Amino acid sequence: MKAAFFEGPGKIVVRDTPDPVCPPGGLLTRVEACAICGSDLRSFEAGSKYQGQIIGHETIATVIEVGEGVEGFRVGDRVADCPVTCEKCKYCEAGSNNLCLQRGRVGGRPQGGFAELRPVLASAVQGGFVVKIPGDILPEHATLIEPLACVINGQEKLDWRPGASVAIIGAGPIGILHLLLAKRQGAGKTILVDLKDERLDLARKFGPEHLVNGGRQDPVDEVMRFTQGEGADIVIVACVSATAQAQALEMAGRMGQVLFFSGLPETSPMVTLNTNLIHYHELRVVGARSSVKRQWDMALELIVSGQVEPQAIVTHAVSLENIVEGFALVRSGKALKVAVKP
Repeated sequence: MKAAFFEGPGKIVVRDTPDPVCPPGGLLTRVEACAICGSDLRSFEAGSKYQGQIIGHETIATVIEVGEGVEGFRVGDRVADCPVTCEKCKYCEAGSNNLCLQRGRVGGRPQGGFAELRPVLASAVQGGFVVKIPGDILPEHATLIEPLACVINGQEKLDWRPGASVAIIGAGPIGILHLLLAKRQGAGKTILVDLKDERLDLARKFGPEHLVNGGRQDPVDEVMRFTQGEGADIVIVACVSATAQAQALEMAGRMGQVLFFSGLPETSPMVTLNTNLIHYHELRVVGARSSVKRQWDMALELIVSGQVEPQAIVTHAVSLENIVEGFALVRSGKALKVAVKP
């Protein structure tokens, strides 16, 4: 099969590699689409521990072989699979499987989705971590399930009150999903900040009340102005930026909530914050990572029911051979979400 290997910062190489076999107790699938995630872009730009591997985790695939002993799946099923967790540690028992100390390592390291074929491990199948995808959803649209589940996880960390003012830093697909769900939560004023006019133009149709280009305007001043000097009740950092994390504290109102949704590169994870703002303004700062199976089911229902329309967010698709072009589209801001279709 052909697969895209991440070889280091700025380098992804598509080459032939042996076809994977169907794992006993697992599934062998043909990848229909795998979308480029912000974390994939972060690895591509700054490097990560996944160098030398096939990456990609927003994957939709069709079952082409069912492993021995597997029940409940058949050839032709369309599937996506969540990270596998141990179900035994204190985090899993508390329902926070996304924090499992063995997350993604139970049963082995899964292969990524930037490839023609992908095995689904027995641990995922037997543990109930595989989601069946309806056949009437385009595969590139269905890739939105994983990031939407992560956004649901992030917003569940917040105390939502009707009419809350919300500032979102980052107008990429994650920022747009946060905007859409914030509106469903009854948000009042919504402010979207980004450095690229192209992304702000794409985001306009999703209905934010105020758009801010942080390269030309001071985003903190703009948020304060738009909230009559009070600051935002909720600030969500949906971009990979230490500057944005620091600004988030400054644009939050008293008793405000700040969600650090996006992480920083492994090579530069440190940031200087004005912690006096946390202290004197009684801010609540929370983080969020990944999602749990329950949230994948919620995300699928939002898409199936039409409450979230993926066709407005997944704006481009490229072939596996043109995956580098897909990364360039994401980085340029000319695309919201790009799906790779082997």
